[in-house]
Amino acid sequence: MLNLGIIGYGRRISHMAQRLNAFNIPCRIAAIADPRSDEIRSAGDDTLSETTFYESADELLSHPDQLDGVMVGTRCFMHAEMACKVAPRELPLFLEKPVAISFDQVRRLKRAFKDVKAPVVVSFPLRLSPVLQKVKEIVDSGQIGTVEQIVAVNDVPYGHVYYQAWFRNYDQSGGLFLQKATHDIDYMNYLMDQTPRRISAMKALRVFGGDRPFNLRCETCDENETCTESPLVRYREGFEGSEVAFDQRNGACMFSEGLELEDMGSCQIEYENGAQASYTQNFFARHNAGRRGARLYGYKGTIEFDWYLNQIKVHSHRSPVTETIDFTGSMPHFGGDRELSFDFVMAMRDGKPSRTPIEAGIESALTCLWAREAAETHRVCEVAGYPD
Repeated sequence: MLNLGIIGYGRRISHMAQRLNAFNIPCRIAAIADPRSDEIRSAGDDTLSETTFYESADELLSHPDQLDGVMVGTRCFMHAEMACKVAPRELPLFLEKPVAISFDQVRRLKRAFKDVKAPVVVSFPLRLSPVLQKVKEIVDSGQIGTVEQIVAVNDVPYGHVYYQAWFRNYDQSGGLFLQKATHDIDYMNYLMDQTPRRISAMKALRVFGGDRPFNLRCETCDENETCTESPLVRYREGFEGSEVAFDQRNGACMFSEGLELEDMGSCQIEYENGAQASYTQNFFARHNAGRRGARLYGYKGTIEFDWYLNQIKVHSHRSPVTETIDFTGSMPHFGGDRELSFDFVMAMRDGKPSRTPIEAGIESALTCLWAREAAETHRVCEVAGYPD
């Protein structure tokens, strides 16, 4: 039986922890450190009947010999701090993204894991999804030649989540390059097999935000029957959900003052070998306007893929031929969550290396931080190193 410790038992990490038993390898949540211990206990989850609860990560980690691995599922601004506490224990770690939301956190994380031998599985499901693994296979085969350019897009049809839930607190989330682009930059780095050298970026808040009070909630707003982002209007006009529900966690006003999150942004990356990538993200697209994927250009061909379509197309440049690869089935995070769970189980049981290691998490976070810096200062930034 594998014994798991969890620091910060949020929705995402509880989902991932429950998936660990899908592989017929017994695993139990032995310990949880979370200030909401009473609330978690009262939920009546049978899988936590033998779990020991702690008030702090330090208390949980004071018994490392009783654990086979640790998952960190706190809010984003605490990921790096908690990971640095786990590092000296040499326990396999599952770390939610982004691994850091500031340059100082990246610096401390890199220093803490410099000599750590235990595997770290960073939560990058896109990299491990069947679609992207197939794209990687095609790229590595040389079918399209060396990848010279990537054009990636992320039109987020559920963008309201980032302005109505806790993510709207910039000091906790670090902005939407770190929240969303960290996935996309990671898979671009992975497909390129290169390190970013320079980056330029833009971001803007043009649709959301406004003059309503920052703490205004949909259920108490006098416009909740007409506002396009209210649960009532989304249910009646957008056919979202099975009933009108004013969610206590996701009900803040999207048109309030004080919002610092961008609702659109883009960046351009130059890699060490001179290849280029561009990425654009949008948070006010809705329904079938949502898409997430990229085009990869080589001299011999072009690959395009979209996770929402579950499809890859390979266009030959040497003949008028296009190969279409369709994927069937639907799984959380396009099948990537399954692979992350498997990697972490294998890390705990056998010490198997991670396919989404801490180095990838650090490189992605650092690139996202420089994208944020480039957008705010309107300049091209060198990705290596830190600001003075």
